[in-house]
Amino acid sequence: MGHDHALVIGASISGLATAQILSHYFAQVTIIERDSLPDSIEVRSGLPQARHLHLLLMRGARELETLFPGIGQELVAHGAQSVDLMNDYRYLMAGGWAKPHQSTHRTISASRPLYDWVLLQRLRQNPKIRIETQTDVLGLVGDLRHVRGINTKRRDTGVEQQFLAELLVDCSGRSSKLDQWLQALGCQAVPETVIASNVGYCSRLYAKPEGWNEWKGLFVRQRPLVNPRGAILTEIEGNRWMVTCGGFNEAKPPLDESEWLNWLNQLRSPILYELLSKAQPISPLVGFGRTENRQRHYERISLPAGVVALGDAVCAFNPIYGQGISNATLGAILLSQHLKEQDRASAAWGQRFQQALAKSNQFPWSIAVGEDARYNTSVKRSFGATLLRNYFDQINLASSSNPVVLNRFTPIVHMTGNPSGLLHPAMIWNVIKGRLRSATPNPTPSIPSILSASQGA
Repeated sequence: MGHDHALVIGASISGLATAQILSHYFAQVTIIERDSLPDSIEVRSGLPQARHLHLLLMRGARELETLFPGIGQELVAHGAQSVDLMNDYRYLMAGGWAKPHQSTHRTISASRPLYDWVLLQRLRQNPKIRIETQTDVLGLVGDLRHVRGINTKRRDTGVEQQFLAELLVDCSGRSSKLDQWLQALGCQAVPETVIASNVGYCSRLYAKPEGWNEWKGLFVRQRPLVNPRGAILTEIEGNRWMVTCGGFNEAKPPLDESEWLNWLNQLRSPILYELLSKAQPISPLVGFGRTENRQRHYERISLPAGVVALGDAVCAFNPIYGQGISNATLGAILLSQHLKEQDRASAAWGQRFQQALAKSNQFPWSIAVGEDARYNTSVKRSFGATLLRNYFDQINLASSSNPVVLNRFTPIVHMTGNPSGLLHPAMIWNVIKGRLRSATPNPTPSIPSILSASQGA
C-alpha cells in the first residue's frame, strides 16, 4: 500500500491542511489521530488550545481560502464573524486608543472547535482521505536511509497495525515524538531552540448582551515597563464573547473566581473590568501555561527519505500572538510547492523542504521571541534586534494617532505585508510625525446601555 500513499500524523489544523494538499499528489492519504473526533461542534480533549481565543490572522484566512475554496463563507454561515480589523475592533495601543476607520484589512473570528469542525467536514467529503482515530504511533518503519511507514496501536482495542507510505508528514504539534523515533533508527538528535515566554493566560466565554451592536472586539495591549497585562475580547459564533487575558512573570492572570475581576481592573484601561463585571459568564476560567517558543531544527540534520515535519511539530510560538493557524497553513502550502518537484522520494528533497520551512518560520519567530524578550532578561539580544525592538515601540506609540502607521503596520503583524515596508521612508516619516505631533487622545470605546469607561493610560 506504500506506493502513492501518504501518511499524516495528527488531525490538527496543520494536519488537516496538509492532508488536503497531499490529496492532490497521492491516490490515498491517511491521517493518524490519537483522539476521537467529534460529530458536532465541540471541544476536543486533545486540543489544549480549543478553549482559548483563535483570531485568524489575515494571512491564515487567505491561505485557508486557497486550500479550501469557500471556507470563509462556510465559517460565516456557521456563525463566525467577518470583521474589518480597523473598524470593528478597538485597540488600546501604547500611545492610547486608536481611532476606528474603514479598511480592507478583514479576517474571521470563530472558536477553535468551529474551525476544526468545518475543516473536518471538508476532509470527510474527500474520497482520497481517511482518518484513523484513537490510534497511537509507536515508531517508524524503515532505516537510517529511508522511512517507509509507521507502527501503530489502537487505544480502544489494543490492536497493532503497520501503515506503509511513500511519504510521512508529522503534524503532531508540540508533543511530537518524531525526534525520538528518528534516533531509534540511528539518526542524530534534532537540535532545538527554546525561548521561555514567562507568560500565562486564561480564557472565558461570556454571553454577548442582547441588543449589542457596537464593536466586535477590543484589544488592551500590555506595555513593557508600564503594565505587563493584556487582554482581548472578540465576538465569535453563537452570540458569544471570547475573552483571553495574558500576563508576564508575576502578572499572570488568576484562575480563582474571587481574583479574576480584580486582575481585569489592573489592565491599562478599566473598560474590560467595567464591562465584564456586568456581563454573564457562560464558561469556567480555563488557563494555559505551556507558552514557550520552540524550534526543532530538522534543517540541520540529515533526514531519511520519506519523512518531513511541519507546523508546531517544527516551530511552535507563544500562542498569545495568534500565529499558529497562519503558520500551519503556510507550511502546508510550502509543502505543495515542493511536491511539484520530481525527486520527492529522495532525502535531498526532504532536506530542501525543511530548509525552506525554516526560512519561512524565521519572521514570525522573530516577532514572537522579540516581544517575549522584553520580559525575559535571560534572552541575549543583538544590537540590531534591540534597535528593531525600539523602532517597533515607536510604531506602537505613533499608531494610535496616525492611521497611516496603523494601516501599514497591521499587514506586517498579520503576515500579509513585506516587513521591509516598515523601513520605507514614508513609513519612517509617518512614525516620526506621529510621535512629534501632540494629538488629542481618541476617546475610550463606548459601552452603551451598560456603563461608561474611563480613558486608559
